[in-house]
Amino acid sequence: MRKFFAYPVMVLSACGILCCLLLTGMIVRGNHAIEKVAPALLFPGIFVVWFPTILVMNGLTRDFKQRDLWKAALRGCPSWMRIILWITAGLICFVAFALPFLLGKNPAEFPESFVFFPIIFYAVSFCVMYSAIHAADHDARRCCLNGHQISPIAKFCEECGAPASPSN
Repeated sequence: MRKFFAYPVMVLSACGILCCLLLTGMIVRGNHAIEKVAPALLFPGIFVVWFPTILVMNGLTRDFKQRDLWKAALRGCPSWMRIILWITAGLICFVAFALPFLLGKNPAEFPESFVFFPIIFYAVSFCVMYSAIHAADHDARRCCLNGHQISPIAKFCEECGAPASPSN
């Protein structure tokens, strides 16, 4: 059932990321007419992708502790994708805060920097959906050094205490 939602939402999230980047580029280049239209284009799409993302994420993290929420939700993603997600989120928060100062404007008079934030929501949605598609494969191949199957985010085997295989 997860894969039924995951593919279309992942495509919509990718389209949302591209739209955010294009609209942000237009705003930065000085197209002030798009400033009024950008929120109307970007923010409704967040709700379209975010509701299924939360439902799928709840299914992915149901059996895990709260502190392991993001590990569990993104366990089907390759490590490079998780790293890029967190770097992107950090950079966007920094740029959205620092851009008005770098351009010599008052942050209260520079609402265009707020257009950066939807990228974070679309990127998280994309990664969670990708993880939902690949989590079952990831979970099935997790084993310790002695070959015992272990839980999806375990570092050590519950049966023999050996560390998780390095390929995990």
